[in-house]
Amino acid sequence: MEELRILSPTAILGYGFPMESFEEGMKRKPHVIAVDAGSTDPGPYYLGAGKSFTDRNSVKRDLEIMIPAALEQNIPVIIGTAGGSGGRPHVAFCVDIIKEIAKERNLSFKMAVIQSEFDKDFIKQNLRDGNIEPLFPAKQITEADVEDTVRIVAQMGEEPFMEALEQGADVILAGRSYDPSVFAALPIKEGFNKGLAIHMGKILECAAIAALPGSGSDSMFGYLRKDNFVLEPLSPLRKCTTLSVAAHT
Repeated sequence: MEELRILSPTAILGYGFPMESFEEGMKRKPHVIAVDAGSTDPGPYYLGAGKSFTDRNSVKRDLEIMIPAALEQNIPVIIGTAGGSGGRPHVAFCVDIIKEIAKERNLSFKMAVIQSEFDKDFIKQNLRDGNIEPLFPAKQITEADVEDTVRIVAQMGEEPFMEALEQGADVILAGRSYDPSVFAALPIKEGFNKGLAIHMGKILECAAIAALPGSGSDSMFGYLRKDNFVLEPLSPLRKCTTLSVAAHT
């Protein structure tokens, strides 16, 4: 494969996108539709509360466009940091929406669900075994800290997504994920340069925010090649510039 094409519909699942932009993206025959569904920008409340900071109807609207389009072209949909924060309730929030769409539209597909929330006993045991170190300048945590914490998620890279792709998943839904990993997983699996794949993913995860005028509710398209990548906003109202792309690098 000389070129791998990725459609990033929106900066965060639920933020929406113009149908015209999405359709332009599908015309370019992407090999995958990938989207980041979360952010740390709203702070820790939503993680602890087990709630999504994105509206359910808005998330459903995005998914009921993305999933049927991907199935029609026989390409996967990859979603990272489900429900905004990626804990078990956030993943369940998205699973429920996807199952609802499948039932309403009579769709049949293979879905992989990847959790990122850790059990407290597992964390405590690793703390006792000396496997947990603070990230400077934070202090060493204690078992009491772990017990007082409502929810603990770890950030996954591209490897779990690659495994799900190997197993033939049509839709991959994951808990807390490194934002670029949902975009980089398929390229790395297909033998493309890891650095280039992650670099392009870092820009695509913000979708049209990396264009001028920027928008978190519009689509971006990526073309990854052996020694370079190209980014294309899918609205004729936007363009990528050296500065707008560098700002997301």
